[in-house]
Amino acid sequence: MIKPRTNTSDNIYDTIKEEILSGELSFGDRIVEIDYSKKLNVSRTPLREAIKKLEIEGIVERLANGRVKIIDITPERIKEIFKIRIALENILLESISQNPEVISLLEENLILTEHYIKLKKWKETRKLFLEFNKIFYQKSELEFTIKILKQYDFILSKLRLSSLNSKERIISACEEHSLIVKYLKNSQLELAKAVNTTHLLSAETSLLNSIDFD
Repeated sequence: MIKPRTNTSDNIYDTIKEEILSGELSFGDRIVEIDYSKKLNVSRTPLREAIKKLEIEGIVERLANGRVKIIDITPERIKEIFKIRIALENILLESISQNPEVISLLEENLILTEHYIKLKKWKETRKLFLEFNKIFYQKSELEFTIKILKQYDFILSKLRLSSLNSKERIISACEEHSLIVKYLKNSQLELAKAVNTTHLLSAETSLLNSIDFD
């Protein structure tokens, strides 16, 4: 049975994103249509549809000569993404600030994170950091804001774990999460926003320091 083109296009889209996350494709790499159509055994029409979707999301860019490549990551782009995250995540904080259920879920995540830090299980701790953001995003119910954040979050996700290689950064990030939850529980929204801003600026600095841009 022949799958609808939209399914083929979506599969190609997912495959390219997975290759970016796995390291098979790196920032700045070219995507050559004829090579990819042979590699994935697909026609070029659904491939072009997938590439167009990635282009709209800002993951790939089309050069003046018509060639397509994964975007380059520069310090300026990372700083811009973090400015967007700070603005939008603070909007999400407003959304969840009066929701005890979400705050409780964040607190449960934090308790488990602190437990794994004490056991020095850093891999599990990193996973819980990602889960903290997942709860934060999904439970806010601000669909359009989350869509924008997820778009930029994908670009950072390829790089994020390298910024959490430092145990000191893991511990300080956990402390920042703890303060955010504390202030949300106490209905101190502006303090929660301030800590989240500091948290993201620290993550930005850590990420910039972990990448060789040469």
